[in-house]
Amino acid sequence: MARALLNRLMTGFAGILMATLAWGVLAFGGVYPWAYWPLAAASASLGVWAIVKTHAWHDARVRALARWLGAIAAAVGLQMVALPYAWLDRWSPSVDRFLRDYQIGYLPAVRHPLSIAPASTAVALALFCAFALLLLGLVRGIRLVRLEWLVSALIALGLSLAIFGVIQQALIKRADPLVYGMWRPGYGATPFGPFVNKNHFAGWMVMVLPVVVSYLVALVATSQRPRELDWPGALRWLASIGGGRLVFIGVSLLIMGLAVVLTGSRSGMVSAALAFGVVAVLLWRRPETRIARRFVIAGGVVLVAAAVLWAGLGATLARFEQATGALGDRWGAWQDTVRIIKDFPVFGTGLGTYGYAMLVYQTVDRTSIYAQAHNDYLQLAAEGGLLVGVPAVIAMAGIGRGIWRRLASSDEDVLTRWLRAGAVAGLIGIAAQSLVDFSLQMPGNTVMFVLLLALALHRPHRRLAHAHRI
Repeated sequence: MARALLNRLMTGFAGILMATLAWGVLAFGGVYPWAYWPLAAASASLGVWAIVKTHAWHDARVRALARWLGAIAAAVGLQMVALPYAWLDRWSPSVDRFLRDYQIGYLPAVRHPLSIAPASTAVALALFCAFALLLLGLVRGIRLVRLEWLVSALIALGLSLAIFGVIQQALIKRADPLVYGMWRPGYGATPFGPFVNKNHFAGWMVMVLPVVVSYLVALVATSQRPRELDWPGALRWLASIGGGRLVFIGVSLLIMGLAVVLTGSRSGMVSAALAFGVVAVLLWRRPETRIARRFVIAGGVVLVAAAVLWAGLGATLARFEQATGALGDRWGAWQDTVRIIKDFPVFGTGLGTYGYAMLVYQTVDRTSIYAQAHNDYLQLAAEGGLLVGVPAVIAMAGIGRGIWRRLASSDEDVLTRWLRAGAVAGLIGIAAQSLVDFSLQMPGNTVMFVLLLALALHRPHRRLAHAHRI
């Protein structure tokens, strides 16, 4: 009775979690309000349910994580508190200077928040709280999900997105392709698949691909290999269920990798290569993968080469030859961002207000607005200042220490250990892309990021270990 109830809970929770992930991706990456508000509501609901169901507050690790995330939320909340104008002028005088340049006919109010655009900060705070609740719930709630089922669902979703993007790229030969054949995104965006920006599609794949590769490693490490190494024996093995499964995952990786190359996203390709490199390092260090090592690394080389050749070696190299110009434009935006940081060093401009600040501070290419800094770390410093930046750094340090401890654990089954490694590789990959892009500012990508954090941090329940075996 209890076992049947547990299975129903696992199935229902996992299904809703995957539906939430799929919605965030398929709804244009969750970039529009009609998409991100339902996504936030579903994320918060899943998080609260998992917190209550697993009694997460009894876990010291979850309580510590809640304190770190709560400190960030409180700091952002302080940016929205309306202060007497005399206090505001003393503590953050740049707010008044900005408003005088930004607003026509500006008259100082009796009170004003530290944020230069409080409504935008309120939206950013609401989204942060929703995704924080999801993370707190998933750190323990992920044990209600069969990890093999979860990865299989991610492969199905990623493969579908890749096929859609590849077909779209092949059939739609126009300067301004439409998303789903009917929606034209603004601001000169370059859509790919359901995303309004090709870099954001690549960012989502950067997080998913290492998890799939690590799943393949676990399968190879634990699968029964052919008794005879001749061609007939190998063919018989490939025709078996286990061999066919490996072939399917390998082909899926090839198509997903091809989609990343076809985006032409330089940051996506470099970040994916870095994530694969992390998996390769772990492969080399772990003794249980000696047999899997050659298979997976050789397959990875073939995958990358095939994807690049299929997409076109000349076109791929041409994209990297243009990198200097793109970095030059972003360098100018980064210099403007540094000016914002110098003027708002302590309290920042307010989370979610970078686009407003650049209406005054932008000096490079005034024909279009830099609504994002194309560097999430600089943007956080500009919007959050020390007020938000300090608790954010403390949270990242604490989370990093927790992940390191879980990676060093030796009491886990092969699947859990390698999926954790894949999640860490995906986190490193997206962290690298965030140096020159802003994929994580897409709510649909943020949900995937939260899932990776939960996979990297979670501690599997011993009584549910059977559900995690291959």
